[in-house]
Amino acid sequence: MTARPSRASWSGPAVAAASGLAGKGVQFVALTTLALVVSPTEFGLFSLVQATVFGVASLSSSAFAVSAAASAARRRTATEGAGGAARESPLVAFAEAVRGRKRWFGAVALADGAVVSVGLSVVYGHPELALAAFAVGLAAGGITVTETFVGVLAGSGRTVSTAVVDGSRGLVSGLLAVAGGLWAGALGAAVGLVLLDAVVALCVLAAVARCSRRPGVEAPRGPRPASSAGVTAASTGDRGVTLTGLAAASAGQIGPWVVLWALQMVGGLEAVATFAVANRFAALVLLVPVYLGKNMVGRLVIDPRSGRSPLRADRFVAIVGAVCLACALIAGVVQWGAAGLLTDRYPGVVVAGVVLLAAAVVRGVATALSMVCAARGHLRVWLVSDLVATAASVAVCLVAVSARGVGDPQLWLMASVLIGAVVCALVRAARLVRRPRSDRGPVTHL
Repeated sequence: MTARPSRASWSGPAVAAASGLAGKGVQFVALTTLALVVSPTEFGLFSLVQATVFGVASLSSSAFAVSAAASAARRRTATEGAGGAARESPLVAFAEAVRGRKRWFGAVALADGAVVSVGLSVVYGHPELALAAFAVGLAAGGITVTETFVGVLAGSGRTVSTAVVDGSRGLVSGLLAVAGGLWAGALGAAVGLVLLDAVVALCVLAAVARCSRRPGVEAPRGPRPASSAGVTAASTGDRGVTLTGLAAASAGQIGPWVVLWALQMVGGLEAVATFAVANRFAALVLLVPVYLGKNMVGRLVIDPRSGRSPLRADRFVAIVGAVCLACALIAGVVQWGAAGLLTDRYPGVVVAGVVLLAAAVVRGVATALSMVCAARGHLRVWLVSDLVATAASVAVCLVAVSARGVGDPQLWLMASVLIGAVVCALVRAARLVRRPRSDRGPVTHL
């Protein structure tokens, strides 16, 4: 008789997501206030720095976090299936999740610094920021470590700890960004955004290293699955998710960078600032699939004992989409109410906000579908969809910059974000639904 998977509960992940959203809400208010205090040109430069730093950091952090959450969830399921009751400590779970990949963190930090420096100095044409940008990018490598640790907490079922960490990160980093921006302009604000993650990352890595080097104490290890084949398969699967996530995120990040480059080409830093202010409202919507996803991705993993997962994929995607739509409507109302404060400094922000909010809802659905791909091993679908979406978005950007008589180029650049999101969601949904029945296994949902 096959075991039935435990019924998925939304209460814990909802609390964690609400806490994270609250912290990001404070960050949103803080950075919107910064947009009203500094000049549009200065805020446009900060937006370039922020997009480059966090764009590079997100390439690895999202992939590491999803992989770590899935790994921790599998270990938790294996422990419970073997009759174990006690959960691993967070440091043990983290050490197991990054086994064989700890050196990647250093490589990621160096790559972050190099790409941010080259991006700002060469691509965006601000060579005076080269050294400072490298330092900020290096510090942003801590985001990958922190997101991985949060993914472990979420995957192992520690919703309260996840909520505290996520909420505190958003709250503190937002306040530090405002303080840094008022003190040292664009770079000061960027340093404020990454400082807390850098400190947390160093503390976590130092604690794991100290435990592993303590006399008479081995490196922290949790209970291992009984089958060595299972260990090898799980480890290979985790690396596959991480590498695919890195490749997909790299492809997906090209589109936003091209949009910013094109906006600076056609409208200068002021156009970048207008896009950034409007996109700040849309970014709130995208927090929904990120926080719900990393807290629920473990429940999308198929239990080998029953051939089913605690949470149906189609239900997960539908709920994420509905919540994203509700958040977009609320964000739209807030943006409309703040239009009087924003339109004088950032003309066109209302129209840009409508387009970007619509794109955020579609992108939220696409992100939920990527969580399904990661949890169930449909890695090729995940990667191909990002490649196709990026190609579509970049093509629209190039036409908007080079062609004449096609309308307002800035509006087309905004629309390219929506077009890329729609293509990404359609490709993922179509490929998942059309997968052969034999490839889906017992689970027939999505």
